[in-house]
Amino acid sequence: MAFWNDLWAHANRPIVVDAEPQGFEGVLTRLCADELEITSVRSTPLIARTGTSTTAVTADEKIFTLQVVYAGRCRLRHGNTETVAGVGDIIIVNGSKHYELAFAVPVHGLVMSLPWSRFKGYAERLEALAGHRIDVIRGPGAVLSAFIRSAWEHMVEYGAGDWPDSAAEVLWDLLTSILNGETGNGISRGRAEELRRKAKALVDGELSNPAFCSTSIAEALGVSARYLQRVFAEVGTTPSGFLIAKRLETAAALLRRLDRPCSVTDIALQCGFSDLSYFSRAFRCRFGRSPRDYRLSAGPDL
Repeated sequence: MAFWNDLWAHANRPIVVDAEPQGFEGVLTRLCADELEITSVRSTPLIARTGTSTTAVTADEKIFTLQVVYAGRCRLRHGNTETVAGVGDIIIVNGSKHYELAFAVPVHGLVMSLPWSRFKGYAERLEALAGHRIDVIRGPGAVLSAFIRSAWEHMVEYGAGDWPDSAAEVLWDLLTSILNGETGNGISRGRAEELRRKAKALVDGELSNPAFCSTSIAEALGVSARYLQRVFAEVGTTPSGFLIAKRLETAAALLRRLDRPCSVTDIALQCGFSDLSYFSRAFRCRFGRSPRDYRLSAGPDL
């Protein structure tokens, strides 16, 4: 536990972690891109609570975080509020106040620090929301939850690279909509559906082109990368996530064609993967087995 507590201390967060030493396992992954800082926490059961900070928090610089349950279930006690959160739930936490986060089952959470220079104008609203679950059933909360989890999966689980600047801006836009009490997404349903349909057609036509990426889609459609990110956020993914999913699904279909077999390398290239190790890693993450094992298991159930 001393090691984990030291890690949180180095991250400038006054957090104390308690857990049974026997059998404890935990993994911290941190991603930073300009104003965006995400910490992924995977752990066996534990209790995390605010400790004593040696750094004074002024009225002009408060510590708020956005916490998303990626997998598992947890209980948060924040001041006089107690909240139980499950997969996809979002909670805002005021790190300058006492809180306790506990879970009895393995959990995976994503913690995003809110840039105070951007959100200090919403201090009163953030205070009011702290410790409560944000509505993720409808509106911008639902889009934000799905978007964060999809983007994290694409970047880290698939190992597909850095978080795009446009994706970070979409995240802040959606949170701002929540803080403003908005219920819509700012994009007409018909317009969004049309853009997704056109984007899918573009992907189908350029699937074998390894240089074709989410930026290529935005340019072909005549919209900004940020706008396209938000259009795909509505359906719980990102343009890059959609592209990689389409490439992997097509590769899987080709691997199942036992009547006209191609080598795994040829299939990877046909689907726009120029890096074979990345193709194998992403395929295993998506389908739970390597491309070669997937082909060997091909049958009616696939």
